[in-house]
Amino acid sequence: MAQISADPPPSSDTQKNILSTVISSIFDVRVLGVLGQIAFIVLVVLGFRAIFANFGDNVEKLGEAQFICRDGRFDYRCAYDFMENEAGFDISDPPLTYVNTNSYWYALYLGFLNTLRVGVLGVIFTTILGTLAGIARLSTNWLISKIALAYVEIIRNTPVVIQLFIIYFVIILSLPKVDDALQVFNLPIFLSNRGLAMAWPQLMSSSAVWIAFLVLGAIQFQVTWIYLARQEERTGKPTNQWGWGIFGFVVIAIIGWIVATNVADTEAMLTPKSSLIREVDGISKVVVTKSGTNHISEVPLLPEDQLAEATLNVCVLRDSKSEPNLTRQLRSQKVPYKVIRKATPDKATTDLLDGKCTVFAASKSILAGELATIESPTSYRLLSVDEQPVVWSVPRLEGFNLAGGLSLSPELFALLIGLIIFYGGGLAEVVRAGILSVSKGQTEAARALGLNEAQRLNLIVLPQALKVIIPPLISTYLSLIKDTSLGLAVGFPDMYLISRTTMNQSGRALQMMIVIMAFYLLISLVFSLILNWYNSKITMVER
Repeated sequence: MAQISADPPPSSDTQKNILSTVISSIFDVRVLGVLGQIAFIVLVVLGFRAIFANFGDNVEKLGEAQFICRDGRFDYRCAYDFMENEAGFDISDPPLTYVNTNSYWYALYLGFLNTLRVGVLGVIFTTILGTLAGIARLSTNWLISKIALAYVEIIRNTPVVIQLFIIYFVIILSLPKVDDALQVFNLPIFLSNRGLAMAWPQLMSSSAVWIAFLVLGAIQFQVTWIYLARQEERTGKPTNQWGWGIFGFVVIAIIGWIVATNVADTEAMLTPKSSLIREVDGISKVVVTKSGTNHISEVPLLPEDQLAEATLNVCVLRDSKSEPNLTRQLRSQKVPYKVIRKATPDKATTDLLDGKCTVFAASKSILAGELATIESPTSYRLLSVDEQPVVWSVPRLEGFNLAGGLSLSPELFALLIGLIIFYGGGLAEVVRAGILSVSKGQTEAARALGLNEAQRLNLIVLPQALKVIIPPLISTYLSLIKDTSLGLAVGFPDMYLISRTTMNQSGRALQMMIVIMAFYLLISLVFSLILNWYNSKITMVER
């Protein structure tokens, strides 16, 4: 019988080789990469499982009433049917017309606009403040650099909420009342405990013609720039591209303004013939005659009752562009006036017929329609009012508040200033780091070429520093956008505050938290996409 011999046991060297092979395979970068991806997928699956399980548990605790459709059946797709109901709460600073009978969706939309308004304005002014502070940190002037250093260190090392409370409760609410508002540098900019009010441009119907000329001027600027640049390359002599380009743009803009002003004929005013007003330019003479004075400058000095009788009462439609267009001309004539705003043309016409207002200013089409409804239209005059492409709406004290212009509520003003100051301090350090990343040889070369400090920054340093500044700048902007939710601390009706109010009234916590997360995620993704695109455009490609 043949004997079967057993295999000899593996030697210790063979065991060591197998063990080293296994260990080297485990710690191989490729193997670790595969294992890491598998572990990540497992964690993601477990995370989503936990989230959906938690969601299911919360739905069971809240009950099916959270997802009842209008026809009474249960369906998750009806989770937001309640948003069509009346909101039932007021919004203190709506960007658009709002009443508490509007839907939850519309109230949330206004909150989204408020958040976007603060975010966009915050990004713009934070960029300006942070850039200036960052450059000031590197200034050779000892006082400027130390002031910038103190600003950055104080702002960056105190919580933004504390700064927001100080700005709102200590500074803004301590400002004078509206009738004693502070006027900045004697300009139409007023600060009071009601916030900020300033003059604001409004586009008239003829602005389209002027904007067309501005576009033509911009095209001219580009063509002039290219032509002079090529001429400079050919001759080697400077051609002052900026000067000639700006000069041509200004000339075309002025021509466009004149053309738009002369072709515009859409504004008018309706006045009874008994008022003796025959043209807009003659209103001051009528007021002087009516007041019994010798000059329009003497009218404001009259006793209160006589001044009220001489004051021109102007009826306009609420939020109408006709108001700033006419009042601009009344101010130029120094005519005292009082504006009466009405919601509809028929109400303004009724006040005109009852003698509550002397003139009714509106577009010619509206006034022609109203004139046709008057029993004795021959007793009234329809006078043309000169129109400019852009007019300034100037704030003016009326009653207990300022009317006209652009107004920022104290809550919006405080939130905006707080975010700008706080994130401007952080951005200043980003700008300073970006400037310091440019080698000193670049500065020395710029000075050797005879460039001054402004040219050195604009042409040499800042373009190269952008590749270092942009990545952390994206993070700063995104943090600023998300911190607009701090408006809750001062009662500003942003998206978060309105969502919280909706949540408390409706009891739909899950739905509203999903909406809040989705909106902030959308805003962050849009800003990140734009800035990353810009970063890819300005990044230098090394050869």
